[in-house]
Amino acid sequence: MVTRRRLSKERHREKLATREALQETLFLAIESVLQTDGPKMRLPAMRVASELAAIIVSQIVCQTDAVQRAFKTVEDDIANYATEFAADLVQIATGQVSQRLVRFRASLPEPEATLPLADDWAGPVAGPTEIERYYGIPRSTLYRWQKHNEAVAIDTRTSRKPVFPLRQFVDGRPLPGIASTISIVGSHREAWRWLISPNPDIAGDAPIDLLASGKVDLVVEAAGLWARSRISHGLVLVKT
Repeated sequence: MVTRRRLSKERHREKLATREALQETLFLAIESVLQTDGPKMRLPAMRVASELAAIIVSQIVCQTDAVQRAFKTVEDDIANYATEFAADLVQIATGQVSQRLVRFRASLPEPEATLPLADDWAGPVAGPTEIERYYGIPRSTLYRWQKHNEAVAIDTRTSRKPVFPLRQFVDGRPLPGIASTISIVGSHREAWRWLISPNPDIAGDAPIDLLASGKVDLVVEAAGLWARSRISHGLVLVKT
């Protein structure tokens, strides 16, 4: 009797056997599309883009049914993964990117040009790759927290990608009260600046220190006072 598992293994072997042929077919098809219907590209970039797309697709196609179903867990964050991968690939290809070279621009929202970029004021920060490597928090989790305003992510002078202030994490999670603060203050950048600044409404302490000691209600109340003060002075809270 042929079991479902045996059939799955047989299909997997068939996929592996045809992967290289599929990759070559995809490469030629994608290259043809780029040559005829795509934007103007230099030949090296066209060939790399075509081969990269063909390899990724053929590798995913040959995975087992169980693995293919598991891709549902990263579907919402695929734009972040792809953008980060493409940016890293460009940096590798060009070495240390010269100021004379045109920087790669990914199709994600750009930070407002009028805002100062985070530097020393934000304290210790790290990107998703470093946080996953050294702190064990998966990048998909970080992106989800960022997307749902559950963790602070800010732009920095030294990275093309948003970074995460490390003081907000305890035991692999954002401190309780971080999400509430972002919701009240409205901006990740402004929320972090407010969290790390001495606050006269709470005896001059920095709100982030009070969150670390479990005094969430006190911080949320102080954030509400700050927000109402801004509104009373005619200052608009900007959601970012």
